[in-house]
Amino acid sequence: MMSNRADRAFTLLELMASIVIILILVATVYPALEKATPRAEKVACMSNLKNLRVLFDTYALEGWPQVPKETPLGSIAEQKWWLEKTKKDLGLSEKNWECPTLRRLFRSEPEAQRPLIHYLPTPFSNQPNKANQWPQMPWFIEIGNGHGCGNLIVRQNGTVEPAPR
Repeated sequence: MMSNRADRAFTLLELMASIVIILILVATVYPALEKATPRAEKVACMSNLKNLRVLFDTYALEGWPQVPKETPLGSIAEQKWWLEKTKKDLGLSEKNWECPTLRRLFRSEPEAQRPLIHYLPTPFSNQPNKANQWPQMPWFIEIGNGHGCGNLIVRQNGTVEPAPR
């Protein structure tokens, strides 16, 4: 016996029930996804800090770069200097210096007020291996408390943690 097309189609009630079930699933999963985004951004930020630490190991062995004396520490001029220096020496781009959380938080700021890099290197002596002589000294510190646990720092051994308050 042949069936007609009406026997194979969904009824309006079945379609509505399916949509309701999908909406319930989305409503239960969405809060978990909202919480996962900040955690994923923090992990990406920590990874950036660790990568910078590894890349700067050459500087630690050969002599830490010295920011020009006329350049104020923490200023946009210092940030530009680090960007240019590491682009030339290490092939880094602005992306390597960027925390996803801070990028999102600074998005609403005027471009002139946004920082160029989100991690500032610690000023060390330019003597070879001097940075390795201070294992508790952070090599980089995040410029903002975007993760809610304090500014993240990375130490000489590669551990990333919130800066002591």
